[in-house]
Amino acid sequence: MSDAFSRPVASETPKRSSSEPSVSELIGQLAQSTQELVQQEVALAKTEFSQATSKAINAIVKIAAGALVVYAGFLLLLLAAIFGLVQADFSWWSSAVIVGGVTLLVGILLLLMAKSQLQGVSLMPKQTIETLKEDKQWVKGQVQ
Repeated sequence: MSDAFSRPVASETPKRSSSEPSVSELIGQLAQSTQELVQQEVALAKTEFSQATSKAINAIVKIAAGALVVYAGFLLLLLAAIFGLVQADFSWWSSAVIVGGVTLLVGILLLLMAKSQLQGVSLMPKQTIETLKEDKQWVKGQVQ
């Protein structure tokens, strides 16, 4: 019989170098690297969100403080108007108007500062989005 249809001898099969990883090892390494990358991205997103939230809370506290000061100033101005109508003496209500006006100015300044600070806060995790795009390119490169 002809040996044309016989099986190849063991010495004829291509041998893999011991330094080259197998396909399953490469897939395992890729899965491990991808898992670590995702974990790092989640940690980065948490950090960015925490920082943005902290800035927003700080600005909100300033807004609340400014609102309280403005309210106190408004109450003082109302008290000044009442004293002005009740008494004909100039010193009582003029003092209250001055104190109330200064209080209002301080409150308005606090509110404006907090508003400008809050406008600069972005809750979008920009750095995480950028690194996710880079990670996507890296994974594509690893698969090819």
